[in-house]
Order: sequence, then C-alpha cells, then structure tokens
Amino acid sequence: MSDYLKGLILTTLGVVILSFDGLLIRLISAESFDLLFWRGLLLSPAVIVLLMLQKSKASWWPHDAAALRSSALMAITTITFILAINLSSVANVLVIISSQPLFAAVFGWLLLKEKPAPVTWLAIVVCLLGIGWVLWDSWGGAHWLGDMLALACCITLSVKFVNDRAVSHRDMTPALISAGLVVAFISYFAGDPMALSGDDWGYMIALCLIINPLAFFLITLGPMRIPAAEVGMLMLLETAAGPLWVWLVLSEEPTSAALQGGTVVIATLLLHSIYQWRKSKLQLA
Repeated sequence: MSDYLKGLILTTLGVVILSFDGLLIRLISAESFDLLFWRGLLLSPAVIVLLMLQKSKASWWPHDAAALRSSALMAITTITFILAINLSSVANVLVIISSQPLFAAVFGWLLLKEKPAPVTWLAIVVCLLGIGWVLWDSWGGAHWLGDMLALACCITLSVKFVNDRAVSHRDMTPALISAGLVVAFISYFAGDPMALSGDDWGYMIALCLIINPLAFFLITLGPMRIPAAEVGMLMLLETAAGPLWVWLVLSEEPTSAALQGGTVVIATLLLHSIYQWRKSKLQLA
C-alpha cells in the first residue's frame, strides 16, 4: 500500500469517526458544563497516551507565549463548541465551523502577512454569504445564540491554527493537555459533573475516550501523507455526515436555510480545495 493511500484512508476514517461527535453530544442528556468537565478532563490523558505512542520529546506543559495562546484558544473553542451544539442544530453548527480554513486565511494575512490568493478571497466572500443566510434564518429565534457561539468557535479555532503555524517547527499537540485541564477546571465550578446518569456515562466515555482521541490520532497521522488541499476536502465529510447521523437517530431535520447555506459553503470549500490541489499538482509537474 502506498504512503499516499495510507494517508487517504487514515484521514477519511478519522473524519468519519469524528462525524459522530455531534450525535453523541446530543445523546448525553446533561447540561453543557457537566459534559465539558469530563470532555476536558479525559482529553488530557488521551493526548498524553498519543504523545507516548508517537514517542514525542515535546514538553507536556506550555512554557512560552505561543503554547499558552494555543492552550487558551483551544479551551475557548471546546467550550463554545459544546454550548453551540446544545443551543442550536448540529447542521447549523457544523456548517458555520466548516468555514474555518477560510477564516484562518484571513487571520494568516492579518497576523502572519500571508496574503491569500484572489481565488481564496472569492471563496471567503461566497462562504460568508452562505453563513450569513444560515444566521439570518436563526436571527431572533431559538438557535440564534447557539449560532453565534458556533461562529465564535470557528474564529477561535482559526486563530489557534494560525498561532500554531507561526511556530510550525514545534509540536503544539501538548497544548491540548493544559487546554483540557482548563476546561475541566472552569466546568467544575460552572456545572455539576456527577449529575450524569444511566446511559449518559456510556455515551460520555465513548465520546471522550474513544471517538475524540481515535479521530484526533488518525487525523494527525493521515495529513502527514497527503496534500493539505485534499485534507480540506476530506474534512467536509464531517459537515455532511454529522447532521445525517443526528437526523437518522434523533430525527433532527436540518432547516431549509441550513441546507441551502450549507450547500453554498460546502460547494465553495470543495471547489477551492480542488483548485488548490490542481494548482499544486501543476507546480510539481
């Protein structure tokens, strides 16, 4: 099996596993901060095991500004994601967050002076129109706050990736350990972690100790073997599959605005990734 095919299989499998995230969060009938406590607390040992498997020599604790920023941004991203899923539809949240690569392009331009190509600016404008359509449909409704939190999650995740790229010579994975502990610390006082009962414990263990660590492990290994543009295309599987699982299991049907705006965003990101992939192929030819 070629290295490229291994990367393709690993990344695809990781994204498919990750697409069950929203469904499991929905199945856990607990307050957001009760789930966040365990999600944060169990993230840390899962990352430590991952680092040990990779035989990483990176420090487990943040010791400079870049690592501290990465940890803080990941903590905010985690909290806003869970709150958004519980306050809005899974489809709305995943559509909004799927535009993260284009927000990262904007912040890369602002913070790292990496000027996006004209085609990327066009994709950004079109995606913002799609997201705006989803948000407009929720304005003043029950999903409005959740959609705003999803947008905040998207922005903080974008800034985190730009921050990490600025120190690309380093492995920033250990920052997830302290991020998880920060999330657990905040959630301990904001919620009641022991309030989970019955099936909630099983879903929570499956989510925090199996789904998330395994997906993260595969998505870390896969992209090392395939081009970034193809990773971007494969990540769109989560945006498409995540709402599908929730619809099939819980009958949570996406709104027409989520389907319309999501189609615009996914199609734009897909075309942009294909363009970038073909461009990289021509440059290597």
